[in-house]
Amino acid sequence: MIYNSVVARLSSVRALATVVVCTAVASLVAPGSVSSQYRFGVSMGGASVIAAVAERRWDERGVEVQLGSWGTRDLSLSVSAKQYFGARAVRPFAGAGLWIAVARTDAGTGLGLVARAAAGAERSFASRHAPALTIYLNRALAVKRPGKAYPRPVRRGLVPTPELSYRFSAESSTTGG
Repeated sequence: MIYNSVVARLSSVRALATVVVCTAVASLVAPGSVSSQYRFGVSMGGASVIAAVAERRWDERGVEVQLGSWGTRDLSLSVSAKQYFGARAVRPFAGAGLWIAVARTDAGTGLGLVARAAAGAERSFASRHAPALTIYLNRALAVKRPGKAYPRPVRRGLVPTPELSYRFSAESSTTGG
């Protein structure tokens, strides 16, 4: 009985994660109706020790996808929507998203889905370079343990994780309808 409720919960979490990832990917590749900017870079901390970052920005908004790892046997994917404030060289931002982590152990494969809230600031140099500092508040939504060797319950509180990142802008201007 408990197993069925866990499986049902994981199925709905997978469906939600699929919708979020597909929406983010569509917004990254779909033509926009306003001026947009693509940025690529790397991050350290946050959802992984090191990650590749792709972000599409338009006006004061952005959608960011990060793909990284904590080690050699795991993969981490994070998708976040961001709102930027102001038009100065130092721009604060806030955002929210999901983080999916898959890890393989000798006992099996584990999966975690985490909700994230972001707050940070970036500093633009020469309008194409942007290092940033972000603090994420993370909360586990669902966890599939790899085996009985990992019986710890999911921590339900908010877990802060800092992240340093660097992005390089690839200018693009789209004015489609």
